[in-house]
Amino acid sequence: MLPYDRIRALLRRHDASFHGDAPADHDRAAAEERFGRLLDAARERFGPAARPGYGQDVSSYGAVVVPAEDAGTEGPLEVLMSNYGPFVAAWTLAGPAPARRETPGAEALDRLDGVCAALDCVHVPVELLQEEYDGVVDLYGDRAWAAFAETLGEDSPFFASSEEDEEEDEEAVPLRWTDRYFDYV
Repeated sequence: MLPYDRIRALLRRHDASFHGDAPADHDRAAAEERFGRLLDAARERFGPAARPGYGQDVSSYGAVVVPAEDAGTEGPLEVLMSNYGPFVAAWTLAGPAPARRETPGAEALDRLDGVCAALDCVHVPVELLQEEYDGVVDLYGDRAWAAFAETLGEDSPFFASSEEDEEEDEEAVPLRWTDRYFDYV
């Protein structure tokens, strides 16, 4: 696995300014072929029970799910391929739905490194994906709101707060790298 600083640099380099499930120059046919190779490599290293899964309105092309008994993990191993760059993420799904994402054990990670080597892709560890996103895309509109707010006077009704606003602010969850590269957009 590459050092975290190098992976962060690659994430930033592939972070297109387009907000959507794939960059404007996304080659769907190439992604389909690469995902097929990911599935084949996962089956070779984890066993034939690995199965594909696809989402909708997500920034990943798809996932390969490996049963826990084949992956040697406590829960099923989910391996996702991003639409943004050569990135693969993997986590063990643990607990009831919605499942918690946990770092797979050393054996599963070693096999995953073999999968990534076969595909010339970059494995992005769960810990790095959980870091706060500081890339170019304003996925939740926070930067746009801040720029708009700067144009308003202090007595603007937009700045009037209420108890509901304060409760909403407390529940805000910062955007993570996983949101940009593998989750819903």
